[in-house]
Amino acid sequence: MSERWSVLHLQQNNLRLTLLPGIGGRLWDVNFQGRSLLFQNTDLDGLEVDDTRLTDLPTRSPQFAFPLWGGEKTWIAPDASWVNGAPFPVLDSGAYQITSRSRTHIDMTSAVCPTCHLSVSRRITLTSAESWGIEHIVANHGASSRLTGIWSVMMLNTPAKIGVELEDPAFYPVFGSAEEMIATHGKSTVVDCNRQKEFKVGLPNPNGRTLVRCGPDGPLLMCSVPEPQQGDQFAHDYPFEVFNSGDYAYCEAEWHSPARDLAPNETLSFRQMFRVLADEDASQMPLGLTNNQEFLSCMS
Repeated sequence: MSERWSVLHLQQNNLRLTLLPGIGGRLWDVNFQGRSLLFQNTDLDGLEVDDTRLTDLPTRSPQFAFPLWGGEKTWIAPDASWVNGAPFPVLDSGAYQITSRSRTHIDMTSAVCPTCHLSVSRRITLTSAESWGIEHIVANHGASSRLTGIWSVMMLNTPAKIGVELEDPAFYPVFGSAEEMIATHGKSTVVDCNRQKEFKVGLPNPNGRTLVRCGPDGPLLMCSVPEPQQGDQFAHDYPFEVFNSGDYAYCEAEWHSPARDLAPNETLSFRQMFRVLADEDASQMPLGLTNNQEFLSCMS
């Protein structure tokens, strides 16, 4: 297997993070108590990568003009700025350099994209036996400002449920039909990605917290990001999106930073904190939700 597929690990007790610097600086997997939570595309695993011929790689989703590698990665929003409908290849599929490494963290940095003139740096930090953080930093190396948002896309094994708490539960279709796979319960909206059906929806995320049920009997994954502030603008209108694949057994939880015009030599950063909860711990943890028990029951 080529050097591009060499992985690194961060581990504490039953939580193991696998990183793949050679393919877009990805968080390739999260394994908790022996269970893999993230999707990896076995059709592509280990194949030789020619960065000039990415569209020649096999795919079950020809409607998307880029390889669906798997794992979690940093994309640049809005997708309207992409070329030929594909994320910037140097940032999504290129090899990242390891710039710092310890027992608890790994820093990875991309090359500068010749098209958008941006670079991406990612720091993944193991903070406990149940938690970790991701810091995304995008730098503008170009001569002009460009509208830029950081877009963290996590490909999760399905079936999975993804929920957010909302004062007025709602969802906003992007494409496809998702009605029969989305339900509102009290002050929450839950997307049930229980089968292969392609759709995408946007969701508000007023308290910055997202819950993911990883399989019908799996653990809960909680992601916390900064709460949206008055005046924040998002490149895709909403701070959170859910995509469900009709071709592979995965769905995506997609978090957005506020977007802004990034001037030359400026940087934009976005931090996420993740925590995995076993069933016996979830009901006891102070999640800070309006009705903790009701929301958790909707995620079962």
